[in-house]
Amino acid sequence: MHRLLRTSLLILFGLLTICIISSCSDNLPEEVTDSPQLENDVGPPATEVVVDPLENDVGPPATEVVVDPPPRASTDAVLIPRNTQFTLTFNEGVIAVTVNDTPASGSGINWEWSAQPILPYGSVTLTIKWTNRDGSGGFATSGPYEAADVDPVPPEITSGTVADGDADVDPGPINAAGFRFDFNHAVTGTIKLADEAGVDLNWVATVAGQRATLTAVAGQELVNETTYRIEIDVKDGAGNQFQTTMTFVTKPK
Repeated sequence: MHRLLRTSLLILFGLLTICIISSCSDNLPEEVTDSPQLENDVGPPATEVVVDPLENDVGPPATEVVVDPPPRASTDAVLIPRNTQFTLTFNEGVIAVTVNDTPASGSGINWEWSAQPILPYGSVTLTIKWTNRDGSGGFATSGPYEAADVDPVPPEITSGTVADGDADVDPGPINAAGFRFDFNHAVTGTIKLADEAGVDLNWVATVAGQRATLTAVAGQELVNETTYRIEIDVKDGAGNQFQTTMTFVTKPK
C-alpha cells in the first residue's frame, strides 16, 4: 500500500515538474530582430553637389572689335551724320566699354554708342576702351570719320598773324615763327604765301583741325618794303567753303 502511494506521488511530482518547465518555456521573451522592412533600408541618397565647370570661367579677353559703320581702308574719312549711332561687336564678351571717354551701352559682345549730345563737326576718330571679364583692359581705334551734318555756320578766321590790308608788318618775327590762322571749327584745304604777282613762295603749309600754318623756307624769307599775298581755300566737315586772299606790306628798312 505504501509502495503504491509513493509511486503515485512520484508520478504526480514528475508531471507537475514537466508542466512547470513547459509553461516557463512558453513565456520566454522573443528574440528581437530587425524588421524585414528595415533590414535593407539604407535611407534616402545623399544630395549630389553638381559643380558647373563654367561657373568661374571668365573666358579669354576680347582682342578685336568690329565697328559699324566701318571706316574706309584708305585714309579718306567716311562721311557720317553727327548723331550717328555706332554698333560695336567684340570677339569675346566684355563688361564695360567707353568710346572717346564716354560710356557705351550693352553687354557681352554687343554694344552701342552715340556721342552726347552729338559728334563735333569735321574729322572724328573713335577711341574705344573696354574691360574684359578677367579685369584686364583692351584698346582700339576706328576712323577717321567726317561728321557732315548741315552746318549753318561757315568757317571763319578767329585770329591770325596778319589781316588783309596790314601795313608795316615786321618780317623778322614771321620769318622765325611763321604764320598761324585759327578757325571757328575744323577745316581742310590749302593755304599759301605768294608775292605781289601771285607767284607761290613755297612756304611749308599745314591745314589740320582748327588751324592753318605757313613755315618759312630758306631763300624765300619775307623782306622789307614788299607786298605779299596769303591765299586761303578751306572747307568744314559740312562742306561749307571759305576762301580769302589777304594782302599785307612789310615795313621799310
